[in-house]
Amino acid sequence: MKKLPKVSVIIPAYNEEENIGRCLKSALRQDYKNLEIIVIDDSSSDRTSEIVKSLKVKIIKNKKNLGLAKSLNKGIKSSNGDIVITLHADCELVEKKWISKIIKSFKDPLVAGVTGNPIFYLDKRLSLFDKVNLYFAGAYASIKSNKTANRDLLNNKCDAYRKEFLKEVKYFSERFKTSGEDIDLTSKLRKRGYKLLINPNCHVKIRLSSHQSSFIKSLKKRVTYGRVIPYLLLHHFIGLIRNRTWVIRTLPYLGYFLLLILSIFNPWVLLLVFLINFIISVKISKILGIRAFLLTFLLTPIYTIVWNLGIIYGIFIINEKRI
Repeated sequence: MKKLPKVSVIIPAYNEEENIGRCLKSALRQDYKNLEIIVIDDSSSDRTSEIVKSLKVKIIKNKKNLGLAKSLNKGIKSSNGDIVITLHADCELVEKKWISKIIKSFKDPLVAGVTGNPIFYLDKRLSLFDKVNLYFAGAYASIKSNKTANRDLLNNKCDAYRKEFLKEVKYFSERFKTSGEDIDLTSKLRKRGYKLLINPNCHVKIRLSSHQSSFIKSLKKRVTYGRVIPYLLLHHFIGLIRNRTWVIRTLPYLGYFLLLILSIFNPWVLLLVFLINFIISVKISKILGIRAFLLTFLLTPIYTIVWNLGIIYGIFIINEKRI
């Protein structure tokens, strides 16, 4: 009987006392036997470590906050698995056979990474602002599929990787502070001719909650999303412009920003901006409810401007060690 490959589940966590228990339990109940679970506590100030220890799972606690990429790399390098699963603390593996199923997707030796189907779960305590904010952050975007299919990028919420290929591309780039490391990593894997897949039979519950508790924090997050774009385009231009999903989620914001600038000088362009704003607000209201219309109408130009300012900022720091 062929020996099962060793699998390591790496869970980065920072102040995740509300989520880490559910996440760990979903990993602990897997029927896959050749498995290790490692939590990287990124210097949490809440009960995260206490909960992890109570479940008797291996924990590595950072002395200071290192950020997502560094924490993931620390966990990967300390793991013994042939396959590494990066599982965020706000995610849960739905099926008991999740790992058993995901392993089957690696039969092709050129497969470097596999992701699953997302199921978004809204925290009942979310305010209307939280919901709109999460929508603009891309939390409602789905990559659902009914069949195994190739992917250009993986989103790093819950993905399985062949460890030897991660080592080959020098793991996640620690240049990125909190955003962009997933696009950079999977772009490098694709450049080397490796395959990325989505397995439709592996479902991941993603618990949507508010991490930007104030308007100012949400604006800072938009800047974070924007500032990595110049670096990613500089290093992965061809791959990104060929990625239909990435283009659809990115170029409209650039176009809208240009229209906002032109509307300062032309009242007809301003009317076009209002029309676009109206259409966007109606679209989002169909998902979040009619009460979201006015808030969406107000936030669309604000978030777009701030995101593009982040891109401009990213141009100036493109050669910095940390972006």
